[in-house]
Amino acid sequence: MQVVYFLTLNQSCQRTISLIIGIMKRFIAVIFILIGFISAWQMLSVIQIKVVGQPSSTGLIATQIEQPFFASLQSNTSLPIEVAFKSLDKIGFKDTFQLPMMKDGVFDLASLRLIQNTQNEITLNGLDLTGLNLNTEKARTLADAYLPVVDKRLQEKYHVKLLGLWSFGPQELFCSKPISKLADFKGIKIRVANESIAQFIAYFGAIPTVIPFDETRVALESKIVDCAISSVSSASSAGWFDFTKYYLPVHFGTGINAYAITLSKWNLLSDKQQDTLQSAFNKHIDNIWKFSQKNLVDTQNCMLSKDVCKEKKYKIITVDLTAEDQAHMNKQFKNLSFRKWATACNQEYPQCEKEWLRLVGSIAGLE
Repeated sequence: MQVVYFLTLNQSCQRTISLIIGIMKRFIAVIFILIGFISAWQMLSVIQIKVVGQPSSTGLIATQIEQPFFASLQSNTSLPIEVAFKSLDKIGFKDTFQLPMMKDGVFDLASLRLIQNTQNEITLNGLDLTGLNLNTEKARTLADAYLPVVDKRLQEKYHVKLLGLWSFGPQELFCSKPISKLADFKGIKIRVANESIAQFIAYFGAIPTVIPFDETRVALESKIVDCAISSVSSASSAGWFDFTKYYLPVHFGTGINAYAITLSKWNLLSDKQQDTLQSAFNKHIDNIWKFSQKNLVDTQNCMLSKDVCKEKKYKIITVDLTAEDQAHMNKQFKNLSFRKWATACNQEYPQCEKEWLRLVGSIAGLE
């Protein structure tokens, strides 16, 4: 009887153990299934962001600051994003269509070239009006003060949000022909980036030609144009100094650019994630402003063949306009550049001029 009892007990234990093992197997299987679901959910929850950056030819800001920033954006923020970055010269589209293309979803985040996109949104001009001739500190103060107006317009019209503004540096004049005064502008062919600058220099007798930045070097080399306007650093990186000899440090603009993200991507982030991304861009933009200033000085040193230059030296001749000529240009900013923009902007956006004067008029010297 004892043998039968123990056999029965052993069989019962074996059934219990088998039952426990079966339950454990099912439990482990459920865990693996859950892990699979979690992994799949994490993959699906990663936000894909297609980024278009500045053309590499624009210089060190594009290659040494912007491109590394986007390459490390995910790792530095730990955000659930995957960044696919391409510079503008790699995608085959003109910079004048950045805003419409963002609205159409062609890309999600752009290093926005404002001068080239003013035809799409008139308030963009208010960030960097032609001929205003401000120093860098005032130019940044003005642009940041007017940013909320432009941001509101872009969100309504193109469904994109501005993440911040930065500068390539003062937009100045480089010529192959000698120019010493405003009267010398007459008949000179000058490459410009948009119609606003074209109208401004045409007043002084110049013949403006709107040419994309990447095509300007060839235009100078083949003498299609005699002069071109851009920042010192961009002109240097693009090889303009090989075909120009004269430099006029006249500020036709500040070279303001922006970062913008589509609202469809921005709204996928939580409030905390949005703050994290905005903080990353704030730091990045501060770095650009500082680098832009240092790069301007370094490039000028090489352009003017100064001993402190550590790169290739050139012998560009600096031409300073007389105080009378400079005063005349400043006057035309008020009478021509500002007035034309304000009139056109008021037609599209009735409160435009009053709002601009209220927010930044004192900075610009217009009250």
